[in-house]
Amino acid sequence: MKGVKTLVAAALCITSTASAFYIPSMGPQSFRPGDQVPLSVNRIYSEHVPLPFAYYDLPFVCKPSDIKRPWLNIGEVLRGDRIASSDYQLTMGQNSTCQVLCTHKMSEQATKEAQRLVSQNYLVEWIVDKLPGATVFLSRKSNSSTKQKIYEPGFPIGRYESETGRAYLNNHVDMHVVYEMRGESRHIVGFEVYPRSIFNGSGDCPSLDDPGADGLLLGSTESVTYSYSVHWIEDSSVRWNHRWDRYLSVTNPQVHWYAIFNSAVIIVLLSCIVSVIVMRMLNRDLAVFNEEEFRDDIEETSGWKLLHADVFRAPRYGGLLAPLLGTTVQVMYTFIATVALGMLGILSPSYRGGLLTTAIVLFLVLGCVAGYYSAHLYRTWGGGNWFKNSLMTATLVPTSLMAVQLLLNLFLWYRASSAAMPFSTILLLFVLWLLVELPLTLLGGWLGFRRPPYSEPSRTSAIPRPIPPQPKYLRLLPSILLSGALPFSVIFIELFFVFKSIWQDSFYYEYGFTLIVGLLLSLTVCETTIIMVWLSLNSGHHRWWWKAFTCGASSAIYIFAYSVFFYFTKLRAGMPDFVGFVPTLTFFAHSLLISAAYALCTGSMGFFAAYFFVRRIYGMVKTA
Repeated sequence: MKGVKTLVAAALCITSTASAFYIPSMGPQSFRPGDQVPLSVNRIYSEHVPLPFAYYDLPFVCKPSDIKRPWLNIGEVLRGDRIASSDYQLTMGQNSTCQVLCTHKMSEQATKEAQRLVSQNYLVEWIVDKLPGATVFLSRKSNSSTKQKIYEPGFPIGRYESETGRAYLNNHVDMHVVYEMRGESRHIVGFEVYPRSIFNGSGDCPSLDDPGADGLLLGSTESVTYSYSVHWIEDSSVRWNHRWDRYLSVTNPQVHWYAIFNSAVIIVLLSCIVSVIVMRMLNRDLAVFNEEEFRDDIEETSGWKLLHADVFRAPRYGGLLAPLLGTTVQVMYTFIATVALGMLGILSPSYRGGLLTTAIVLFLVLGCVAGYYSAHLYRTWGGGNWFKNSLMTATLVPTSLMAVQLLLNLFLWYRASSAAMPFSTILLLFVLWLLVELPLTLLGGWLGFRRPPYSEPSRTSAIPRPIPPQPKYLRLLPSILLSGALPFSVIFIELFFVFKSIWQDSFYYEYGFTLIVGLLLSLTVCETTIIMVWLSLNSGHHRWWWKAFTCGASSAIYIFAYSVFFYFTKLRAGMPDFVGFVPTLTFFAHSLLISAAYALCTGSMGFFAAYFFVRRIYGMVKTA
């Protein structure tokens, strides 16, 4: 109970710290009455179809004659952002009842494309002062009768009637820009968009006072008139440094606490099992084995005690396992550093693409860590060519990742999706790998190979001991399924919010909860792997190296299975008729990459925990 209380106290401390340290990526931009406030358009996306498109690639929208595009970081490009200027005129403090943007001629192809996007519930993303245009919902506070505003990023491109198959295009938007006063300056703290579909055949501003006005039915007109209204609203209750709270208040924190409590219970149970193994079974076996009168009867004993001359034999395909483990440490350190920066507020939502950009930079820089760990293990297992090992460490995982992404990119290019990486981004990533990660990995490999190999507690015999038949539950597939179930049960609740953030473009800023769940996950993976390795050693199986890695990474299978469940129950929910090969391929290819990255992290956790455990128990055996 003391350990559980300590864990809960640490959780409270971490989450409170995470909420207190809000460090925006940039300071507030001040506006004065009469200043022009730029509105940028970005992309359209759907919560059901994982294919975003650039806003100006749509054949039925108004485009300015001179499109200005700002510089985008790598993270923005990879998430499909294509930010560009617009002709919408927003003047600070000046309300506009209605203004016509343009009248656009609708071709047959443009009408069909608009009908498809409306039927697939696509949302539009506009940006004002780094804030995405939001759809407003009212939510009742807990234990209170008052309601608060909640922002959902994006607004619908239209309205679809599934019963009749009619699609209505939103051609008028009412924009509410919320600001706070700071002396003579004004800071924007909210951007609300209320779209409407209004039939307008005159080309002028439509009548906005008639709530029963006919909507703009796609296919019923040859032209579309786009118009907009702007209203400036002062709200002193919202401060600039808390303006993202309405975007981030969708998630109920009690759900996260429930997940943490569920994980803590699993940790307590596993800790009890490991304690029984270490304190009772191992101590009893060691006491008997180390007695002088039993030393001559060693051949009559059984279990893990007989494997002291074989347990540290170099693993099969150690030249592959060492680079793989080096990269897993690199991925794990990248995850830890990224979450830590997020908790400090450096990766606030106002820093668009900051999460991906930071993760990529950290991964490249931490190549030295991958080379170091890989070369040290490689030398311990008798390897002699550090350069070959380091080169394989630098290329094995990044090359596989890029190969999958490039193959997927061909299909995304074909569909003209903004999720496709431009050739310039591909070239930039290759140059960064060639000039940053590769040299650092070689440097780390050289340093790691110079370090003396691990001194194992027992010598290895010349002839390996034959491995007896294993119980069914210790064979490859059953052991993977058994060892992966508990770690997955620790994270499956938090995993829902992560998937929702990735595939349905909701903001995820619960870095405090992520760190807590990550710590609980690491403990679960380590203890589960230790139990499975000890059972294997006790059954006479001394080739435990790969088993430790696969048992640690085994919950990735459950994560991929959960992604399949998420696809059919969330993304495809309510839209059974819209199935496309490219969206499906995009979802499952990225889910596979996410599961692989997770497997690398947890695989290294399990391996090094088992390595420490095996060295510890055989270090207590008297073999002289």
